[in-house]
Amino acid sequence: MSIRHDCYKIDTMERKVHLYSSLRYYTNDKSPVTVKGDTVGECLQDLVRQYPGLKPIIFEKDGKLSPQIWPSINLNSPHKEQLDTPLKDGDELYLILLVAGG
Repeated sequence: MSIRHDCYKIDTMERKVHLYSSLRYYTNDKSPVTVKGDTVGECLQDLVRQYPGLKPIIFEKDGKLSPQIWPSINLNSPHKEQLDTPLKDGDELYLILLVAGG
């Protein structure tokens, strides 16, 4: 049973989030960073709580994941993870920034 306090579950796992190099500007070049969460979305919410400058890059104004951010669990995901994707013990999250240009 989980006990909630201040919107965070007490038994929530700590996770490492590895950031694409240009995103490290917002974390003072720190990567990986430690967050708490049991899903991709919970981890990303904790990440932007700690580093608010990342919020407009990771999330759209309506709270959906930005199309330029590609979260991957353990770099094993051939597709973009969804916010509600659960994480297992030992999983690490990688945030890849998709870059376009011409």
